[in-house]
Amino acid sequence: MANVTSGLFLIISLYLYWIVFHSTNIYILFGIILTTAIIDGITYNALSKKGKTKKRAKSPRNNSRKYKNKEDFNRLRSDENIIESPLEELSWREFERICYLYFKARGYKPKETSNGADGGVDLIIFNRYHQTNEAVQIKHYLSSKNQITVREIRELNSAKRNHDCVLARFITSSGYTREALIEADKYKIQCHSIEWVKSRIEKWRKSELAKISDKKAK
Repeated sequence: MANVTSGLFLIISLYLYWIVFHSTNIYILFGIILTTAIIDGITYNALSKKGKTKKRAKSPRNNSRKYKNKEDFNRLRSDENIIESPLEELSWREFERICYLYFKARGYKPKETSNGADGGVDLIIFNRYHQTNEAVQIKHYLSSKNQITVREIRELNSAKRNHDCVLARFITSSGYTREALIEADKYKIQCHSIEWVKSRIEKWRKSELAKISDKKAK
């Protein structure tokens, strides 16, 4: 883009210099060449700064920075403590666990995959409607700016086959890019965002919390 701008300036200036004004002044010619170089430098620097700003804006923030320490980011407390905690206080492991507890309570017979070897799948649930297993990938983000992209959708689509699953769904506490939703529709992957989490899992969590409170009161 910088070369195009400076190139156009040079062509127009030389056209005016030779064709229109029939000038042979060497100082004017030197001034045109110098000005072209300056324009090229200014345009290049402006575009470079703009590109860096865009790159910084698009790069996902480290999700662990919002936790007090690394232990909080990776912690896994008891089921009761998890149910008693609001969504924003859960670690990524605890968010996966509360999803497991939710599906268990709903009769989906969930199975947790081995940590570190899930290949993009965190739970296997039984889809009663289709009478088959379904692979579930879960991502917990504290910031809505960290959205699920096409890459994560493709990873889930590949990973579900490693668990002999035809169906798959993605659950996140944030949202999805437009391209990710298009890709998910292509692979028939259900996508649940923070709105689904609040209307289903969070609602269930609060009802379970009320039960726990009633038991403690007795």
